[in-house]
Amino acid sequence: MMNFFAKRFHRRMLSTDSILITKSCINKINELRAMQNDPKLKLRIFVDSGGCSGFQYEFKMDDQQSTDNLIGSEVIVDELSLEFIKGSTIDYKMEMIQSSFAVTNNPQSESACGCGSSFALKSFGKDSN
Repeated sequence: MMNFFAKRFHRRMLSTDSILITKSCINKINELRAMQNDPKLKLRIFVDSGGCSGFQYEFKMDDQQSTDNLIGSEVIVDELSLEFIKGSTIDYKMEMIQSSFAVTNNPQSESACGCGSSFALKSFGKDSN
């Protein structure tokens, strides 16, 4: 597993402790860049409402950047989504029934569905009463 090191871009950068990116994930991103013949592509990671646990992870290859994006050498994450995945590991898993990008070890998640694509957010309140 590699620490995610941000390179210099025109937009704000992800800090090195925001998320971890596995070697498998980096290899798949590079493979997709080569297949599409576009070295500027990055993996966009975002969180949307839905899924069986309340929120779901979404991934797509993208080179479009907006002002609320935090940019790294391999990924693009908007500020709001980063709050949901901060401290997580981004991986590419190859399994018999499916191969896909995945968010693992998410410290912001209280529980996840069986397929791992959706999660419930932890309650961080001081008083849960």
